[in-house]
Amino acid sequence: MSAYTITTLTADGPVRAFLMTDPDYAAYALGDLEPPYAEHATWHAACRGEEIEGLALVYTALDPTALFLMGSLPALEALLAHGVGPEHVQFICPPQGVPLVEACYRVSHRLDMLRMRITAEGFTPIPLAGDTPAPVRLGADSAGEVRALLELAAAHDNRALEDIAFDPEMIESGVYYGIRQDGALVASAGTHLLAAAARMAALGNVVVHPAYRGRGLAKLVSQAVVQALFNAGMQTVVLNVAQDNVPAIRVYERLGFRAVAEFIEGLAVRR
Repeated sequence: MSAYTITTLTADGPVRAFLMTDPDYAAYALGDLEPPYAEHATWHAACRGEEIEGLALVYTALDPTALFLMGSLPALEALLAHGVGPEHVQFICPPQGVPLVEACYRVSHRLDMLRMRITAEGFTPIPLAGDTPAPVRLGADSAGEVRALLELAAAHDNRALEDIAFDPEMIESGVYYGIRQDGALVASAGTHLLAAAARMAALGNVVVHPAYRGRGLAKLVSQAVVQALFNAGMQTVVLNVAQDNVPAIRVYERLGFRAVAEFIEGLAVRR
């Protein structure tokens, strides 16, 4: 019999308090406490008495559903054994939690990831070269172009489409910038979430057409998004990047981002 009580939490306060014990690792989850993300989020806790020792977020707005895990290993083991996740998931867990996921799921894809963070004080914009088109704000009518660019780059890089978290609503509700050459979108970046209460945003979907790489376009679209976020009053911007993606990490470091947490992201199907 488990030493933990598994319960579904409906009050934000206990969830937020637990996430704030490691806000860098939990940055995206903190954003999911706010609208419009909160309506897709269900929070399961492993408690011993009144104290939360483990937390699982099931976030249904993505396909496959995201399963975020945080807490002590015994508590996470209890949550997974309880069956809190759906059959097919994109999981996010601390590195030491992977064996627990593998005990309940068949993992088909795994990425070792870094969480990086920047504040307004650490932001160091890069000057725009004279012959480079300036990034422009993208609207909802550009969603098809952004998706096509993401899919083209994924095919070129042999990257699974399931790794790409993009929905057209992200452009309408977030901040996206792009660079066009001869009328075609060749680089773009945007936000995965905007958490107004936490004054935090997540940079994501940074992509450059394979034929236009090596020209600094990723830096320019990324910094345009970050600058717009700080101008709008955000205090912190975070992002996720694969640990082996050294060129991207260098780009973000030049802008002032610093690595603050390691985690594992992957695809899995319940055993």
